[in-house]
Amino acid sequence: MKDTIKELIKYSQLIAAQDLVLGSSGNISLKSGKDMLIKASGLCMSEAQSADFLKVALKNLAYKSKKLKPSCEAKMHAICYAMRPDINCVIHTHPLYATTLVSCAIKPRLISPEFILSIGSELKIVEYVCPGTEKLAEKVGQAVKNSDIVYLKNHGLLAVGKTLKEAYTRTLLAEQMAKMQIIAQLLGKNLKGLSAVQSKKLLAHLQGK
Repeated sequence: MKDTIKELIKYSQLIAAQDLVLGSSGNISLKSGKDMLIKASGLCMSEAQSADFLKVALKNLAYKSKKLKPSCEAKMHAICYAMRPDINCVIHTHPLYATTLVSCAIKPRLISPEFILSIGSELKIVEYVCPGTEKLAEKVGQAVKNSDIVYLKNHGLLAVGKTLKEAYTRTLLAEQMAKMQIIAQLLGKNLKGLSAVQSKKLLAHLQGK
């Protein structure tokens, strides 16, 4: 358990250091059997400590703390684990460029092989829904079934993975690709992404098919 908490603290602070969240925004969780360890509500990732993570039951979101309560997005995290038995962690951030891009109704482009190899060619965008609600959790749950990255219009980004490192890397890549796309538009250039055919060939090549 101590090592798990250390990992959560490490990646919480990395997320904050990369300006992927501000203040107490964003949340992070790690699955642990029938429970998850998730950041408590109202606490800053940049100042994460071991006591800031609560053990919450995945089935009914029950927890024991009387001083703290789980992130308001706990339901969203739990649904992600239910929909994706293959993942062990969920990271939800508010990255500037990725959020700006989708909130302007601009579809993120698959710009580089690195992006496709880490995230795949399936990108999902969820229309704005009030944060912390059952409706948002359900929409994200449906989207994450076939995608490791979910863009939330006027809200942020959600990434999942088998490890915190994997989900964190996917978050960084999504933000980097969005930044490249926006910079290209500011320069008056059309930054083309890889086509569906190119993406398929790339994946097939690396899988030895």
